[in-house]
Amino acid sequence: MSRFFRTAPSARNQAAQARLGAARRRFDLSSIALRQAALDLVEGERRVSAALRTTLARLDASPASAA
Repeated sequence: MSRFFRTAPSARNQAAQARLGAARRRFDLSSIALRQAALDLVEGERRVSAALRTTLARLDASPASAA
């Protein structure tokens, strides 16, 4: 037999559990937002890189660059 008897959770315990659950949900949402922001940054860098490469290739192929 257990030394401690199981009792119904107190209102204070339930409130603490609710706060902990809310904090976990906020943390999860902020982690998702941070991950999405990082992915957006990488995608933006890819687009800029592609645009720069295209521009450099076009300038390299232009007659003015041969002079």
